[in-house]
Amino acid sequence: MRMQPRPEKLTTEELGQIAGLDAAKLDMLAAWANKKLTCAHCKRCTLRCEVLKEPGLDMGQVEEGYGAIAALPFDDQPAAVLQLVQDRPELYHALRRCCFCGFCTATCQTHVLAPERMRDWRVLFMRAGLMPPDDSKLVMVDNEWNIFSAYRAVYGIGYPELTSLEQAAEHGPGLADTLFFPGCSLVSYAPELTRTVGRWLTDNGVAWALSTDCCGSPLMSAGLFDRAAALRQRILDQIRAAGIVRVVTVCPGCGEEFVELMGDEVDIVPLPELLLKKSRAAERAGRPTGFAPLPERSVTFFDSCHDRFDGRHGAAIRALVARNLPGTARLEMDHRRKGTLCCGAGGAVAAYDGDVTERRVWRIIDEARATGAETLVTTCPTCTYTVAQACLGAPPERGIGNRHYLELLFGQTIDWPQVFAQLGGMWEGEYGPWLTQTFFA
Repeated sequence: MRMQPRPEKLTTEELGQIAGLDAAKLDMLAAWANKKLTCAHCKRCTLRCEVLKEPGLDMGQVEEGYGAIAALPFDDQPAAVLQLVQDRPELYHALRRCCFCGFCTATCQTHVLAPERMRDWRVLFMRAGLMPPDDSKLVMVDNEWNIFSAYRAVYGIGYPELTSLEQAAEHGPGLADTLFFPGCSLVSYAPELTRTVGRWLTDNGVAWALSTDCCGSPLMSAGLFDRAAALRQRILDQIRAAGIVRVVTVCPGCGEEFVELMGDEVDIVPLPELLLKKSRAAERAGRPTGFAPLPERSVTFFDSCHDRFDGRHGAAIRALVARNLPGTARLEMDHRRKGTLCCGAGGAVAAYDGDVTERRVWRIIDEARATGAETLVTTCPTCTYTVAQACLGAPPERGIGNRHYLELLFGQTIDWPQVFAQLGGMWEGEYGPWLTQTFFA
């Protein structure tokens, strides 16, 4: 997987280089291109997103506000941010409630990309002390202890029988050419499903190593870009040392984070595409696919917002379901593919405004139910988690069946009630004092 080229405005440095060519037509062309890529304040994004609609903002205004502060001397920027919070609280409130899903600008005619700018604002908020890292200790995924590693430690979840990325890096080239990257949620909350997928990879001739790391997305949400970049660089250094040439990601969010850093060096492959390719080859050879699909009568698909633009995960998942569950009715939600919505978990919004997260997840559930499907098939494990948490305490007639695509294909379900009970219970058991000391002392 490679980065898809996206139209971007020419930088000041690039404009200077063009001006140095002393070519009037090139100067005119550059000015025209930048004008075409400048927000026209058409308010299309405003109408598409409640976060922008309530205060009447558009992404052009968000860009302009950021540009004004970014133009200040570096040391003056935190004070300017604090002043902006006083002067324009509606802007700050909107920026903190953004889930980085990109729905608002998915159809932008000037190619403004909301997630990139919204993340930049988080850096400013962090530097101004509005988002101190200590408030997000549980998801500081570059630390030895975070909510995922602590959960695995408390409940004895580990993979000692599998080749780890660290072991492959220490060994050097030849042990594995593929990195299986389940992501922090799946590798923590669904260890048996993770192992099942690993066995499938082995059975299909893949020499792989396992990473239990996180892609760093929670750090980005907290405005800790440098730490997220350092985490991903550490993973890339290990990939290089191991001689790995392919990274297989379960979640499109992980793939999106990695492709920015290593997409020109390592092939970033969506797991659904690999499942589809290898299972087709097995069918042609007269071998079993290795799947054991759950017997669902009808399903609908919830596309990840990270899969919005290339749609590779969603397309492969639909093809896998069509081939392996031919008797299952496949229904589509109104918001799908490029027009998909957010489950509410993005951007760590729940820590700032839980009501927004709840509205978003129920919007997804209600729309899925409206299709008439019995089961919602999710692409991203965090979406699966979020939908499961919402349905857990809801009346049966309000919720919906909820399966990650790997659960559906391999016939192995995640026991979400147990996961949530364990997440709460670990703070009260024998490890409670240690957890409290580790995260809140």
